[in-house]
Amino acid sequence: MEKRYYPAALMTCALAAVITLSFYSLVPVPQKPPATDALRDLSAARYLEQVKYLASDEMKGRGDGSPELDKAADYIASQFRLWGLRPMGDSNSYFQHFEITTGALAGPKTELQVNRTSLKVNQDFVPLPFSNTAVFDGPLVFAGYGITAPELQYDDYQTIDATGAIVLVLRHQPQETQDRSPFNSSQHNTFINKAINAKQHGARGIIFITDLNHEDEEVGGATRGADTDDLGIPAVHAKRAPLLKLFVDAGKDLGMIQKKIDTNLQPQSFELPVRAHIATDIVRTRKTVKNVVAGITGSDPALQNEWVIVGAHYDHLGLGDRNSLAPSQIGQIHHGADDNASGTAGVLELSRLAAMNKNEWKRSVLFITFAGEETGLLGSSYFANHPTIPLNNTMAMLNMDMIGRLNNDRLFIGGVGTSPSFRSWLEELNNSVHLHLDYSDSGYGASDHMSFNAKKLPVLFFFSGLHTDYHKPTDTSDKINAKGAVRVLSLVYLTLDKVVTNAGRLEYAEVQQPRPSAAGSGGGYGPYFGSVPDFRDDLKGVLFADVQNNSPAAKAGLKQGDLLVEFDGKPIENLYDFTYALRSKKPGDVVSIVVKRNSQSVKVDVTLEARR
Repeated sequence: MEKRYYPAALMTCALAAVITLSFYSLVPVPQKPPATDALRDLSAARYLEQVKYLASDEMKGRGDGSPELDKAADYIASQFRLWGLRPMGDSNSYFQHFEITTGALAGPKTELQVNRTSLKVNQDFVPLPFSNTAVFDGPLVFAGYGITAPELQYDDYQTIDATGAIVLVLRHQPQETQDRSPFNSSQHNTFINKAINAKQHGARGIIFITDLNHEDEEVGGATRGADTDDLGIPAVHAKRAPLLKLFVDAGKDLGMIQKKIDTNLQPQSFELPVRAHIATDIVRTRKTVKNVVAGITGSDPALQNEWVIVGAHYDHLGLGDRNSLAPSQIGQIHHGADDNASGTAGVLELSRLAAMNKNEWKRSVLFITFAGEETGLLGSSYFANHPTIPLNNTMAMLNMDMIGRLNNDRLFIGGVGTSPSFRSWLEELNNSVHLHLDYSDSGYGASDHMSFNAKKLPVLFFFSGLHTDYHKPTDTSDKINAKGAVRVLSLVYLTLDKVVTNAGRLEYAEVQQPRPSAAGSGGGYGPYFGSVPDFRDDLKGVLFADVQNNSPAAKAGLKQGDLLVEFDGKPIENLYDFTYALRSKKPGDVVSIVVKRNSQSVKVDVTLEARR
C-alpha cells in the first residue's frame, strides 16, 4: 500500500484543531442560573418596611382620590425609577391617569316640603348621596318598610299604586327585634334596595324615616359612606317628628301600624291625603387617579414583544367608606396593611429582583399597581381597556391581593384552570417553597385579575386569606407575616420566571364563572344570567365585560361589550338596577332584554337558569 506523507505545518494545524475542539467540548455552554438563586436576595425586613410605609398613619388609608393615594403613587414610581425600570404609562411617564367618582355633595337647591311645610336641610333632613339631581311634586304614599320580597311572600306595594308619587318608608325591616325573623338574612333593608324598589314601582322620590324601634334616628350618620352612584331617584332621610304629624292628621297611629306589620307580616300601606315636594341637587366629585406602570424589556429579540403582567392594587378605604366592615369607626384611618400594601410591596420586591436579573428573561414584564380597585376594579378595568402594551401579545397576568397574613403555610391560588400548564407548573415550583396550596380553577373573583380574565388572558391570583381585620382600621402592619409573604413572593417569582423563559406561548382556557348558591332568603343575585359586569361608573346602563359561554345570556346572543339598558321592560341605569331586577325573577322566567351594541338597540329574550 502506498504511504502518504503530510507537511509538518499541516500536521501541526490539524493537531491544534483537534486539541481546540477537545477543549471546547469540555467547557460547559453558559446556562441561565436557576431562578431559585435569585430568591436569596428577597428580604422580609425590606418587604415589611415597604408595607409599614404604605400602611402608615401618614398615608391615611390611601383612599381613592386622596392626596395620600397620589403620595403612594409617587413612592411606587420612585422605586421603579431607582431600579431602572422603563416608564410605561402616559407620555413616557410611570402614571396612567383616569377619572373616578369619589364623592357627592348636596347643592343649594336641595329641598323637602310636606303639606306645604318646608323642612330644613341638614337639620330636619339630609339628601342621600346616591340621589339624582331632580325636582318633583306629587302625592305622598306611605309604603311601610318599602320592601318587596317575593321569596317571603311580602310586598309593601301590593295594596298601593306608587306611580307618579313620593313614597314615605320606614328604615330597617319587619320583626327586626326577633331572632328568627325571615328578614334577618335578607338584603331588602338597605337604603339602596329600597330606593331601587320604589323606582321600579314608578315612584318619583323617596323619603326615609327611622322606625319606632330606634330612638336614635341617625339622620346623616346612617348614610355616612353611602354609595355615590346615581340611582336615578331623589332620596332623603328625614327626622320623624315632621312626618308623624301627617299620620296624626290622617287619623293614623304609626306605632300601631308598625306593630301590625311586625305581628303578622301584612303590609299596612296607604296614600296620605297630602302632597310633597322633593328636590335633590347633587354635585358629584370626579377626581383623577393613577395606575403606576413600569416595564423590563426581554433579552430575546424574537420574544421581547411578548409580555407578562404582574400587578396588585395600592388603594384602600382611606378613612372608611361604604365598604368598611367597621361602620361605627368610619372617620378613622383604615390602614390597609394586608389589603393591599402587602401585594403592592410584593410588586416592588419582585420588580427590584427582576431588574437585577433582567438579562435572564426572554420576554418582557410589566409591573403595575392599580388605583380604584376598592371602588370596583376601576384601575385594572381601565388598563385592560386602554392597555399600554398589546394585550393580544400578553401571555398572562399574575395578581397579588392580600398576601401578608400567611397562616399554617396555606396559600390560595385562583385561576389555575385558565391555562392547562398552570397547575403542574405550580406543583413543580412549590417543591422548593413548600407551601400548602389551595386551588380554584376560576379566573373570576373580586380582585384585579378578573379584568384580564375577561380579555381571555391566563390569570393567577395569589391570596393568603381573609381575617377579622379585613376592611377595618385594625388591618395594620404589625400583623403582617413578612417571612410568610416572602415565601409567597418566592412562588410568584418562580412562576413569573417560568412564564417569561418557557419556549411556548401559554394557552388560555375559559373556566365558567362559579354560580353562587341561591339558598337562603334573598341571598345571591337571583337566577343565573351569565354576564360579567364592567364596573366603570361613567355610563348609563351595565356594560358587559364578558359573557359566559353557554350561559343564558350567551344563548340569547348577548356579547362582550354590550350595554344593558332595559330588563323586563324596566330601564337599567346601573348595576344596582340590574341586580335588583334579576333578584326578583326565578329560574325558567323568560325576560326581554335590550342592549346597545355599536349605537344600535338590540332586543332579545333570555331564559334564566338556576344557580348551582
